[in-house]
Amino acid sequence: MTITRPLAEPFDIQSVVDGLCTVHQLQQQPTVIVAVVTPLQATATIFPLLQARAHAQQYTVWLRQIDLPGRIELVFLPGVPPKTTPRWILALSLLLLTILSCLAAGTMYRGIDVFAQPLRIYEGWRFAATILGILATHELGHYVVGRWWGAPVSLPYFIPLPPPLSFTGTLGAVIVQREPMRDRRVLFDVGLAGPIAGLCVAIPLLFVGLSQSTVGPMPTSGFVQEGNSALYLVAKLVMFGKILPGAGLDVQLSDVAFAAWIGLLVTMFNLLPIGQLDGGHVAYAVLGRYAIYVAYGMIAFCVLLGVFVDNTWLVWGVIATLANPRHPAPYDDTTPIGLWRVLLACIAVMILFLLLTPAPLHIVP
Repeated sequence: MTITRPLAEPFDIQSVVDGLCTVHQLQQQPTVIVAVVTPLQATATIFPLLQARAHAQQYTVWLRQIDLPGRIELVFLPGVPPKTTPRWILALSLLLLTILSCLAAGTMYRGIDVFAQPLRIYEGWRFAATILGILATHELGHYVVGRWWGAPVSLPYFIPLPPPLSFTGTLGAVIVQREPMRDRRVLFDVGLAGPIAGLCVAIPLLFVGLSQSTVGPMPTSGFVQEGNSALYLVAKLVMFGKILPGAGLDVQLSDVAFAAWIGLLVTMFNLLPIGQLDGGHVAYAVLGRYAIYVAYGMIAFCVLLGVFVDNTWLVWGVIATLANPRHPAPYDDTTPIGLWRVLLACIAVMILFLLLTPAPLHIVP
């Protein structure tokens, strides 16, 4: 993040805005300089030049919208983002631990006590390969698009959570954003790239897994019932020709199918338009500061589902709230995202509804 300190060094704002903006008002405060300007070109064009010139004087500039037609606000803070290097050892270590924990979870899903028979851990490879393939593709979607834009994204860090703490073997993965994104277009593209990439792997693997599954009588006790989303329901209808569960029958999921179902559930959670979740990135890119109201509405929705349907939603609502539902602004908060990104956002909302799982897991004692 930008390091803020009192104004000490002389700052020549005219050399920063020369040929790019016309300054109408200038206000210098103890730790910030604010200028109201009229941009002479599109903000997407002038921002890189403004930032480069500001960095040359050890300042960072932010572009903000104001309620004056044709004018924007430039906010100059002393300091520049520190340079960081990729933490390859940490990323690879976490990946190896997550592979082991997912292998253990997959082995236990096959009914093998991995703690009593640790040498059989390799038998969970189908589950591990499926869930890690989905998660890795999801995170690489963020990373590749972020690097293409030159965004400040870190390597993917996987989070291991072995059984019996988790039946998935992992809490997913994260990419650390080392500083604000350049503008809303970058925020949108990086945010949506992960879920789209992950779904391109998860949906085919779901059908592969269902082809390896069977349909049979539902047990009367001692099982875990996975929840239905619209997409999952249709997938089972296509593969088996009937709505499941129904008439005392249900699909007995193979390890690949179960891991793919988890991948869909994780994608659904990430698409919720809250804070720093992928859906929160998309919501802020489209709505700006008004995205906070969507976030509060979604948190209320999580609470309602948690109280009346499944308490898993209460956990998700708490996580989203503690992670801060308010999304930070990008450096350039003025450049529009364009119509086609708005249309993609509408598609993302439809995908969220297709993946929405009101009752994710029901444990029958």
